[in-house]
Amino acid sequence: MKKIITILFSITFLHPVFAQKEINLLKKHEISLLKLLLADSTQNANFVLNNNVNFELDNFLFSSTNIIKKGKQLFLQPLGTGQLYQVIDKKGVIQLNRMDKTVFSGVNFYAQNFLIKDTLFQYGGTGFWQIRGIVTYFSKNTNQWELILANRAVQCFFDDYKDAIVHVNEKDPNPKMYVTNSYYYPNYPRTFQSEAVDSCYVFDFNLREWKTLGKLNPSFKSIFKAKQYRSFELHLDNYYVFQNQLEFYWMNFEKNQYGQFSIKESERLRQIWLTLYNNNRTKQQIEFQFNIGNDLYYAKMNPGKDLEWIKTSINLAEMNVNQANPIYINNQSWGETIVYLFNKYKTLLLLIIIAIFSFIAIRTRIFKRKSIPKELTTILYQNFYNSLTIIEKELIEALYQQNSKGEELSTKSINKIIGVQQKDTLTQNKSRSDHFIKINQKFKMTTQHSDPLIIKNRDKADKRQYNYDLNHLYVMEIEKIMKE
Repeated sequence: MKKIITILFSITFLHPVFAQKEINLLKKHEISLLKLLLADSTQNANFVLNNNVNFELDNFLFSSTNIIKKGKQLFLQPLGTGQLYQVIDKKGVIQLNRMDKTVFSGVNFYAQNFLIKDTLFQYGGTGFWQIRGIVTYFSKNTNQWELILANRAVQCFFDDYKDAIVHVNEKDPNPKMYVTNSYYYPNYPRTFQSEAVDSCYVFDFNLREWKTLGKLNPSFKSIFKAKQYRSFELHLDNYYVFQNQLEFYWMNFEKNQYGQFSIKESERLRQIWLTLYNNNRTKQQIEFQFNIGNDLYYAKMNPGKDLEWIKTSINLAEMNVNQANPIYINNQSWGETIVYLFNKYKTLLLLIIIAIFSFIAIRTRIFKRKSIPKELTTILYQNFYNSLTIIEKELIEALYQQNSKGEELSTKSINKIIGVQQKDTLTQNKSRSDHFIKINQKFKMTTQHSDPLIIKNRDKADKRQYNYDLNHLYVMEIEKIMKE
């Protein structure tokens, strides 16, 4: 009887413990992170972890995991797959419930997800030898990712080594997505070396339209390009916050502004960073930061240990707004930039302008050339003509005849004059080039002019071919020689 009571007691009271151990296949630090996120039921969070933290999913299929939180809802989206998991705390047991019915994977590595109202969107990424520039959303009806039709595509992806940013203010009633840089393969399929189009773009979700805002400010590019890892990037409503060499910067796309935090605030955030991360001796430590609303978490994970973190907040009042610069430059912001630079460096700019004008005036006075007399000009042109070979004279005469008709001399006619019409194309090109180089050299040496006598233009009918003509500056003088 005692054995039966003991068995019933074990089943009744110890079952939850064993059930949790059986269901909870996640590692200790993974459970700690997810519980920390679920503990807050009102704020949002959005950050990416590399696949060293895989939440017991098959990380062979994905590059990293995008963690998206909105209020009580928490989702995991392994980037590189279409899989989507909702995280649920069921009586202390963390469960991952798969929501999607995606079959194929491999087209959205290094993409970015974000929740707007109750819809999960995804933008960009790479896969199947392409850079994606589309926006998709997760449909609760089909449990699959559906395409949003837009006016065009803006190709981009967000790995640790690209200087690209995507930011969405999820609380905005008229949400917009801002993107810096677009990438393409200039020599595809010969190589997969990508190049950037350094512009700033915005996508209007209501209109479903992309718009180019302007060219990225070179001063902003120089700061962000040096940022090696995406470990510190926070989305605080209208603000995007990042760090470079432990210097902390903020961006406001709506106002087209970026700048630094105050020295005091940067030093405070820097000290927290060094306190938590300066003792990574094993080099196996996983370091990352994220924000839940306005609360900033510095976190780290070590193999076999629990999650460690320090909680603080960023004081947005410590932004140096008065020293802000534009993120991108367009027709309107050029004026703002000029006014800003003039006000900031007024004295220096005035001194530079005065120095430039003084230099030009002195140089013009000292090195001003006197015009060559007409008698001497005639002699110089005659000397030039006498220095030419018979073939070179024939070329000049042919060019003059065509010019008088308002036409250019074709390569076919030139080849006939210089006697290479039966040669191969390479020989013809070299021979024509040699003759015209010699003529132009003789012309410059004898007449003291800097511009060439003979110029070439692409054939209007066949852009692969060049036609030749006399420089209009010297036609009258050549005409005099021809009539003598």
